[in-house]
Amino acid sequence: MQLWADSDRRGRFHTTARWWSAPFAELELEVPLAGDILEVGCGHGVLSTYLAITSHARRVVGIDIDADKILLASEAILGLRPDEADLRFEVEPSGVVPPTEGGWRSIVIADVLYLLGRERRDALLAACVDALAPGGLLVIKEVDTKPLLKARISQLQELISTKVLRITDGHALEFASSEELVATLVDLGMSTMSKRIDHGYLHPHCVVLGTKPVVSVDAAG
Repeated sequence: MQLWADSDRRGRFHTTARWWSAPFAELELEVPLAGDILEVGCGHGVLSTYLAITSHARRVVGIDIDADKILLASEAILGLRPDEADLRFEVEPSGVVPPTEGGWRSIVIADVLYLLGRERRDALLAACVDALAPGGLLVIKEVDTKPLLKARISQLQELISTKVLRITDGHALEFASSEELVATLVDLGMSTMSKRIDHGYLHPHCVVLGTKPVVSVDAAG
């Protein structure tokens, strides 16, 4: 959090709230320790930075549609030592998943899909699957639709963030259950699993994992 200490008040508030309300330590354990890692919708860069500094073998890129947030993230990581992280941030239009040579080892999406509506959500997930390397891992962290009380608290908070405070950009508010996300990834040909990571948290955090199949030479031929 010291990296964002010189940010404006709004930036400090948002990054601090993000750090303390989201289970990033648990989420980091699901991400491969090495290789090219992309975070889609990285915002102010808190999770991308955490992923990069917890394993120096990760080459992390964070992308977001908000140029102001990307600027803040890029300025914050100037406080890192030169050898502390392999990390950069880029602005990309909504729905765009940049390619990398050989495909991404992992793509992480944390608390983004509920802002898109179903059509945009499904299109983004399909683009992510296409951009993964064979055997690559898609890591989706969202708030689940159950238990109901936790879900209602989360939904009210996001309504205030997007419609009242306007600190988060979004086309719609549509919360998908973990089961719905699993079904979408299965339709995209992924091997999937989901788990809850909300113990001790106010919100019903869940993570959905999808692994892209490795096509053998014989199968491809």
